[in-house]
Amino acid sequence: MKVAWKHFLVMLVVVILHSPAASALTVLPHCIGGTPPSNAAGAGTLTDIVNAAARMWESAYADPSVITLYFGWAPVGDAATHTLIEQGGDPNREVVGTILFDNSGAVSFFLDPTPYAGEEYRRRTEESQDLGAGLINVSRIYNNPVGDAAGHTDLLSVALHEIGHALGMSIANRAFSSYIREGGIGILADLPFAGTYIPLAANNAGYTSHFDVLQVNYGSVMAGICGDERRIPSALDILANAQVSGFKLVNLNTPAFPSRSAAPEGAGRAQPVVSWQRGPNERH
Repeated sequence: MKVAWKHFLVMLVVVILHSPAASALTVLPHCIGGTPPSNAAGAGTLTDIVNAAARMWESAYADPSVITLYFGWAPVGDAATHTLIEQGGDPNREVVGTILFDNSGAVSFFLDPTPYAGEEYRRRTEESQDLGAGLINVSRIYNNPVGDAAGHTDLLSVALHEIGHALGMSIANRAFSSYIREGGIGILADLPFAGTYIPLAANNAGYTSHFDVLQVNYGSVMAGICGDERRIPSALDILANAQVSGFKLVNLNTPAFPSRSAAPEGAGRAQPVVSWQRGPNERH
Protein backbone atom coordinates (compact mmCIF):
# COMPACT_ATOMS: atom_id res chain seq x y z
CA MET A 1 0.00 0.00 0.00
CA LYS A 2 1.38 3.40 -1.01
CA VAL A 3 0.58 6.16 1.47
CA ALA A 4 0.99 9.87 0.87
CA TRP A 5 3.10 10.30 3.99
CA LYS A 6 3.54 14.05 3.62
CA HIS A 7 -0.24 14.51 3.56
CA PHE A 8 -0.57 12.00 6.40
CA LEU A 9 1.88 13.92 8.62
CA VAL A 10 0.07 17.20 7.97
CA MET A 11 -3.20 15.52 8.93
CA LEU A 12 -1.53 14.10 12.03
CA VAL A 13 -0.39 17.53 13.26
CA VAL A 14 -3.85 19.02 12.64
CA VAL A 15 -5.59 16.26 14.58
CA ILE A 16 -3.16 16.49 17.50
CA LEU A 17 -3.62 20.24 17.74
CA HIS A 18 -7.39 20.10 17.48
CA SER A 19 -8.31 16.90 19.34
CA PRO A 20 -11.24 17.63 21.68
CA ALA A 21 -10.96 17.53 25.45
CA ALA A 22 -12.72 14.42 26.71
CA SER A 23 -14.98 13.91 29.72
CA ALA A 24 -14.38 10.16 29.32
CA LEU A 25 -12.17 7.97 27.16
CA THR A 26 -12.47 9.04 23.52
CA VAL A 27 -10.98 6.92 20.75
CA LEU A 28 -10.69 8.85 17.47
CA PRO A 29 -10.21 6.44 14.53
CA HIS A 30 -9.04 7.86 11.17
CA CYS A 31 -8.94 5.63 8.09
CA ILE A 32 -5.83 6.00 5.89
CA GLY A 33 -7.11 3.68 3.17
CA GLY A 34 -5.76 0.59 1.49
CA THR A 35 -7.38 -2.25 -0.40
CA PRO A 36 -9.28 -4.99 1.45
CA PRO A 37 -7.97 -8.53 0.97
CA SER A 38 -9.56 -10.46 -1.88
CA ASN A 39 -10.27 -13.51 0.32
CA ALA A 40 -12.32 -11.65 2.95
CA ALA A 41 -15.90 -12.78 3.60
CA GLY A 42 -18.81 -10.55 4.57
CA ALA A 43 -20.06 -7.19 3.30
CA GLY A 44 -18.84 -5.07 6.21
CA THR A 45 -16.32 -2.23 6.04
CA LEU A 46 -13.09 -1.75 7.95
CA THR A 47 -14.20 1.71 9.08
CA ASP A 48 -17.49 0.52 10.58
CA ILE A 49 -15.78 -2.38 12.33
CA VAL A 50 -12.98 -0.28 13.84
CA ASN A 51 -15.52 2.31 14.99
CA ALA A 52 -17.55 -0.43 16.71
CA ALA A 53 -14.41 -1.72 18.46
CA ALA A 54 -13.54 1.81 19.58
CA ARG A 55 -17.01 2.35 21.05
CA MET A 56 -16.77 -0.90 23.00
CA TRP A 57 -13.45 0.06 24.62
CA GLU A 58 -14.77 3.57 25.35
CA SER A 59 -17.57 2.03 27.42
CA ALA A 60 -14.96 0.50 29.76
CA TYR A 61 -13.33 3.74 31.01
CA ALA A 62 -14.91 6.99 32.19
CA ASP A 63 -11.58 8.78 32.76
CA PRO A 64 -11.03 11.84 30.51
CA SER A 65 -8.53 10.78 27.84
CA VAL A 66 -8.19 11.07 24.05
CA ILE A 67 -6.33 8.74 21.71
CA THR A 68 -6.10 9.13 17.94
CA LEU A 69 -5.66 5.94 15.93
CA TYR A 70 -4.88 5.86 12.21
CA PHE A 71 -5.88 2.59 10.59
CA GLY A 72 -5.93 0.97 7.18
CA TRP A 73 -5.08 -2.05 5.05
CA ALA A 74 -1.48 -3.05 4.30
CA PRO A 75 0.45 -6.28 3.55
CA VAL A 76 1.75 -6.79 7.09
CA GLY A 77 1.74 -10.62 6.95
CA ASP A 78 0.03 -11.22 10.31
CA ALA A 79 -3.58 -10.37 11.09
CA ALA A 80 -2.69 -6.82 12.17
CA THR A 81 0.03 -4.69 13.70
CA HIS A 82 -0.15 -1.77 16.14
CA THR A 83 2.51 0.95 16.33
CA LEU A 84 2.72 3.64 19.01
CA ILE A 85 3.51 7.05 17.50
CA GLU A 86 3.17 9.45 20.43
CA GLN A 87 2.75 9.07 24.19
CA GLY A 88 2.78 11.35 27.21
CA GLY A 89 0.83 12.92 30.04
CA ASP A 90 0.44 11.97 33.67
CA PRO A 91 -0.36 9.13 33.82
CA ASN A 92 1.55 8.26 30.66
CA ARG A 93 -0.73 7.04 27.88
CA GLU A 94 -0.55 6.53 24.15
CA VAL A 95 -1.81 9.65 22.38
CA VAL A 96 -1.40 8.72 18.70
CA GLY A 97 -0.93 5.32 17.10
CA THR A 98 -1.49 3.33 13.93
CA ILE A 99 -3.14 -0.03 13.31
CA LEU A 100 -2.60 -1.79 9.99
CA PHE A 101 -4.72 -4.78 9.04
CA ASP A 102 -3.28 -7.39 6.71
CA ASN A 103 -4.47 -7.46 3.11
CA SER A 104 -1.92 -10.01 1.84
CA GLY A 105 -4.41 -12.85 2.04
CA ALA A 106 -2.43 -14.65 4.76
CA VAL A 107 -5.48 -14.31 7.05
CA SER A 108 -9.04 -14.85 5.85
CA PHE A 109 -11.16 -12.22 7.61
CA PHE A 110 -14.86 -12.01 8.32
CA LEU A 111 -16.02 -8.41 7.75
CA ASP A 112 -19.24 -8.18 9.74
CA PRO A 113 -21.80 -5.89 8.04
CA THR A 114 -23.56 -5.52 11.42
CA PRO A 115 -20.69 -5.34 13.95
CA TYR A 116 -23.00 -4.07 16.70
CA ALA A 117 -25.19 -7.17 16.44
CA GLY A 118 -23.04 -10.22 15.72
CA GLU A 119 -25.96 -12.53 14.99
CA GLU A 120 -23.59 -14.80 13.05
CA TYR A 121 -22.26 -16.26 16.33
CA ARG A 122 -24.86 -18.52 17.95
CA ARG A 123 -23.30 -19.36 21.31
CA ARG A 124 -21.84 -17.20 24.05
CA THR A 125 -19.45 -18.54 26.69
CA GLU A 126 -17.84 -16.83 29.66
CA GLU A 127 -15.20 -18.00 32.09
CA SER A 128 -13.87 -16.76 35.42
CA GLN A 129 -10.61 -17.48 37.21
CA ASP A 130 -8.96 -16.64 40.52
CA LEU A 131 -5.64 -14.90 39.82
CA GLY A 132 -5.04 -13.90 43.42
CA ALA A 133 -8.00 -11.77 44.49
CA GLY A 134 -11.08 -13.86 43.86
CA LEU A 135 -12.91 -14.98 40.75
CA ILE A 136 -12.77 -12.46 37.92
CA ASN A 137 -14.20 -12.74 34.42
CA VAL A 138 -11.36 -13.64 32.03
CA SER A 139 -13.22 -14.36 28.78
CA ARG A 140 -16.34 -13.41 26.85
CA ILE A 141 -16.52 -15.43 23.64
CA TYR A 142 -19.14 -15.81 20.93
CA ASN A 143 -18.66 -18.89 18.78
CA ASN A 144 -20.51 -21.54 16.72
CA PRO A 145 -20.49 -19.23 13.67
CA VAL A 146 -22.73 -19.53 10.65
CA GLY A 147 -22.77 -17.96 7.19
CA ASP A 148 -19.84 -15.77 6.20
CA ALA A 149 -18.41 -15.88 9.73
CA ALA A 150 -17.76 -19.64 9.56
CA GLY A 151 -14.18 -20.57 8.70
CA HIS A 152 -12.87 -17.01 9.05
CA THR A 153 -11.09 -14.75 11.56
CA ASP A 154 -13.37 -12.10 12.99
CA LEU A 155 -12.02 -8.66 12.08
CA LEU A 156 -13.90 -7.02 14.96
CA SER A 157 -12.02 -9.25 17.43
CA VAL A 158 -8.71 -8.31 15.81
CA ALA A 159 -9.59 -4.60 16.00
CA LEU A 160 -10.51 -4.96 19.69
CA HIS A 161 -7.17 -6.67 20.34
CA GLU A 162 -5.14 -3.98 18.57
CA ILE A 163 -6.97 -1.11 20.25
CA GLY A 164 -6.28 -2.94 23.50
CA HIS A 165 -2.56 -2.60 22.77
CA ALA A 166 -3.04 1.11 22.09
CA LEU A 167 -4.77 1.57 25.44
CA GLY A 168 -1.76 0.39 27.41
CA MET A 169 -0.38 -3.07 26.70
CA SER A 170 2.20 -1.99 24.13
CA ILE A 171 5.91 -2.83 24.23
CA ALA A 172 6.70 0.78 23.20
CA ASN A 173 4.56 2.30 25.97
CA ARG A 174 6.79 3.61 28.79
CA ALA A 175 4.05 2.89 31.33
CA PHE A 176 4.17 -0.79 30.35
CA SER A 177 7.95 -1.19 30.65
CA SER A 178 7.98 -2.09 34.35
CA TYR A 179 5.40 -4.82 33.79
CA ILE A 180 7.50 -6.24 30.95
CA ARG A 181 10.51 -6.42 33.25
CA GLU A 182 8.44 -8.09 35.96
CA GLY A 183 6.68 -10.50 33.61
CA GLY A 184 3.18 -9.67 34.75
CA ILE A 185 0.65 -6.99 35.69
CA GLY A 186 -0.14 -6.65 39.40
CA ILE A 187 -3.43 -4.90 40.14
CA LEU A 188 -3.03 -2.31 42.91
CA ALA A 189 -5.38 -1.17 45.67
CA ASP A 190 -7.05 1.71 43.81
CA LEU A 191 -8.71 -0.71 41.33
CA PRO A 192 -11.19 -3.55 41.74
CA PHE A 193 -9.73 -7.02 42.36
CA ALA A 194 -6.57 -5.54 43.93
CA GLY A 195 -4.05 -8.32 44.36
CA THR A 196 -4.84 -9.96 41.04
CA TYR A 197 -1.68 -10.83 39.12
CA ILE A 198 -1.85 -11.25 35.34
CA PRO A 199 1.12 -13.20 33.92
CA LEU A 200 2.50 -12.15 30.54
CA ALA A 201 3.51 -14.51 27.75
CA ALA A 202 7.18 -14.86 26.84
CA ASN A 203 9.14 -15.76 23.73
CA ASN A 204 12.83 -15.88 22.78
CA ALA A 205 13.02 -12.07 23.04
CA GLY A 206 11.55 -11.92 26.55
CA TYR A 207 8.13 -11.04 27.91
CA THR A 208 5.49 -9.80 25.47
CA SER A 209 2.39 -7.61 25.45
CA HIS A 210 0.01 -10.60 25.67
CA PHE A 211 -1.48 -12.61 28.50
CA ASP A 212 0.14 -15.98 29.12
CA VAL A 213 -2.30 -18.54 27.65
CA LEU A 214 -0.77 -21.29 29.78
CA GLN A 215 -1.73 -19.50 33.00
CA VAL A 216 -4.81 -17.46 32.06
CA ASN A 217 -7.89 -19.41 31.02
CA TYR A 218 -8.78 -19.45 27.35
CA GLY A 219 -10.49 -16.51 25.70
CA SER A 220 -9.08 -13.13 26.81
CA VAL A 221 -8.83 -10.47 24.08
CA MET A 222 -5.27 -9.59 25.14
CA ALA A 223 -4.12 -13.21 24.83
CA GLY A 224 -4.68 -13.30 21.05
CA ILE A 225 -7.38 -14.13 18.52
CA CYS A 226 -8.50 -17.43 16.97
CA GLY A 227 -10.71 -18.16 13.97
CA ASP A 228 -14.38 -19.11 14.17
CA GLU A 229 -15.04 -17.01 17.27
CA ARG A 230 -15.61 -13.45 18.44
CA ARG A 231 -13.89 -12.18 21.57
CA ILE A 232 -14.93 -9.02 23.35
CA PRO A 233 -13.05 -7.42 26.28
CA SER A 234 -13.29 -9.41 29.49
CA ALA A 235 -13.07 -7.86 32.95
CA LEU A 236 -9.43 -8.99 32.99
CA ASP A 237 -8.65 -7.23 29.69
CA ILE A 238 -10.25 -4.02 30.97
CA LEU A 239 -8.49 -4.23 34.32
CA ALA A 240 -5.05 -4.85 32.78
CA ASN A 241 -5.11 -1.68 30.69
CA ALA A 242 -6.60 0.28 33.59
CA GLN A 243 -3.56 -0.65 35.70
CA VAL A 244 -1.04 0.12 32.95
CA SER A 245 -2.57 3.42 31.82
CA GLY A 246 -3.85 4.73 35.14
CA PHE A 247 -7.56 4.52 34.38
CA LYS A 248 -9.49 4.73 37.66
CA LEU A 249 -13.13 4.92 36.55
CA VAL A 250 -13.59 1.43 35.16
CA ASN A 251 -16.62 -0.59 34.09
CA LEU A 252 -15.78 -4.30 34.19
CA ASN A 253 -19.18 -5.40 32.89
CA THR A 254 -19.76 -6.58 29.34
CA PRO A 255 -18.82 -3.68 27.04
CA ALA A 256 -21.61 -1.76 25.33
CA PHE A 257 -22.95 -4.17 22.74
CA PRO A 258 -26.46 -5.21 21.72
CA SER A 259 -27.67 -8.39 23.41
CA ARG A 260 -27.73 -11.63 21.48
CA SER A 261 -30.29 -14.39 21.72
CA ALA A 262 -27.66 -16.83 22.95
CA ALA A 263 -27.35 -17.02 26.73
CA PRO A 264 -23.89 -17.19 28.31
CA GLU A 265 -22.61 -20.63 29.14
CA GLY A 266 -19.82 -21.84 31.37
CA ALA A 267 -16.79 -22.63 29.25
CA GLY A 268 -14.22 -25.30 29.78
CA ARG A 269 -10.56 -24.81 28.99
CA ALA A 270 -10.05 -25.07 25.25
CA GLN A 271 -7.04 -25.35 23.00
CA PRO A 272 -4.37 -22.66 23.52
CA VAL A 273 -4.49 -19.55 21.35
CA VAL A 274 -1.43 -18.54 19.39
CA SER A 275 -0.07 -15.01 19.82
CA TRP A 276 2.96 -13.27 18.38
CA GLN A 277 5.44 -10.59 19.42
CA ARG A 278 8.01 -9.20 17.03
CA GLY A 279 10.09 -6.28 18.15
CA PRO A 280 8.63 -2.91 19.26
CA ASN A 281 5.34 -3.32 17.40
CA GLU A 282 2.48 -5.67 18.20
CA ARG A 283 1.75 -8.06 15.35
CA HIS A 284 -1.04 -10.66 15.33
